[in-house]
Amino acid sequence: MSADEKLVHDVVLLSKQGMSRRAISRALKVGRNTVRDILEAHETVRGARHLALVPPEVLVRPSKLDGFRPQIDGLLATFPDITAQRVFEELRDAGFEGGYTAVKVLVRRIRPKPSVTPSLVTPIYGPGEMGECDWSEYRVEFTQAPARKLQAFGYTLRHSTRKCFSFHQRNDLFALMEGHVRAFERLEGAARRCKYDNQKPVVLRWEGAQPIFNPRFIDFATYYEFQPVACHPRRPNEKPRVERSFYELTLSFFRGRKFRDEADLAAQLQHWLDTICDRRPLKRMKRRTRLELFEEERPLLRPLPGHPYDTARVLYKLCDIEGYLAWDGNRYSLPYEYVTEILPVRVTEKELWVYKPDLSCIARHELKPRGAGEVATLPGHRPHLADRGPDLDQLRRAFAELGEQAQSFLAALEKAQPRSAGYHARRILALRAGFDTADLVRALSHALAYGAFAHGAVERILVARAPVRRLDEYAAGTTAHKLERLLARGNTEPRDLAEYDALPPRGPPPQAEGEPPCPSEASPSHATPQPTSAGSESASTSIASASPDSTSKPT
Repeated sequence: MSADEKLVHDVVLLSKQGMSRRAISRALKVGRNTVRDILEAHETVRGARHLALVPPEVLVRPSKLDGFRPQIDGLLATFPDITAQRVFEELRDAGFEGGYTAVKVLVRRIRPKPSVTPSLVTPIYGPGEMGECDWSEYRVEFTQAPARKLQAFGYTLRHSTRKCFSFHQRNDLFALMEGHVRAFERLEGAARRCKYDNQKPVVLRWEGAQPIFNPRFIDFATYYEFQPVACHPRRPNEKPRVERSFYELTLSFFRGRKFRDEADLAAQLQHWLDTICDRRPLKRMKRRTRLELFEEERPLLRPLPGHPYDTARVLYKLCDIEGYLAWDGNRYSLPYEYVTEILPVRVTEKELWVYKPDLSCIARHELKPRGAGEVATLPGHRPHLADRGPDLDQLRRAFAELGEQAQSFLAALEKAQPRSAGYHARRILALRAGFDTADLVRALSHALAYGAFAHGAVERILVARAPVRRLDEYAAGTTAHKLERLLARGNTEPRDLAEYDALPPRGPPPQAEGEPPCPSEASPSHATPQPTSAGSESASTSIASASPDSTSKPT
């Protein structure tokens, strides 16, 4: 150690021991300024950063993404969870000529990487063995139409993870079957089994550990020859592929896209499925695409039938006094001669069909958006002066079809109120939408007996004496009756307890005091019933003999 180093060491050591600078200067025989300079230099060296820790200067090289940086920042600000793949697709459409890696690195640098959570272990299924199905609700904003809440149907194959999506107004049984039909047509087949959660169109209820499936959906599954599998309640991990598919639909399809209307939404969805979703390489399958894996699965799918399953909704509706039929917040016109008639209606995803009682078609409408409040009128369905309602001649024919009592009521109504008879008759016929026709005829007979010739009086009689029902229940009641007959399900009436009191007692009959026991009681194992001629006595003997611990009644 040199003299200077030793002096610095002594000065620093004495300072740490608490000596003042003046005392250190006297002890070491150096100037006080020298002591001061040594201590200040020591503190400066201790507080300075080491040269090895100084970060090197980073040279920022120009990138092809510099001109697209505002667009990238805008996408991340609007959609914080947008993927780098979607950003790359948008930049490519805007003229970017670089590769995906540069976009991925930039997006990762701008947005922190989320924490990784381990995935749960799921069963492995072979090609064509299992599919998964579920629903997810989306509120879609349109640029040329009002925003709507749509139900996204998802169907995913477990082996190749190829996905099928479609949007519907509802998520009921009919929309579920329609979504399956579209998915099967896209895949050109169906998986041998398919998993579902506890949605009512599939699983009505659980009886212990056994699911009770919807009979209509069982008929649909039988037609396409696949087996529905019900997941346990509150177990979404039992169908992880389709659950994850909606996450991919949200991030990869909805983020960064705008839609004019529902038709544009369906077109862009089809384009996304064909060009991006199906052609995306899978890391777990050694970068093979879903289409490549699907080629192994296609021959093992269930083949499709000759024609698709009829998924239409069938119900009964009343043609109102203006000649229109109401459905889903819209009104559809009918030929004017069917005013106040109850007619069968068939509703598909895009059309509404109305039939006569003999099932011949009388009107076919394009289905309007749900809740749009639109009025669809076909040519020839609104004759001259139709706004006044049906005339009395037409009303007389309608009341004549209801029976003599209804016809008598209309005749009395015309005499009692000649100027407003048509108005009251139309309002009375409109009550058939909420009450059974037989109940309406009985109410007319009651009103006729008391001279109550007004639609309000007839309505009050119906409310007091008849149950309210919807026209849809006519078809539902017929279906329930058929199911009860097919399933042989009936109610067992309880038997009268007096029948059991009439049966003979199981024990021996009471004996009088001092009476010797009868032979059958003495040796019950060798008791032999004697033949009798009385039918009732024979019946009693037979019943008593049927019991192992009973004895025969002596004759």
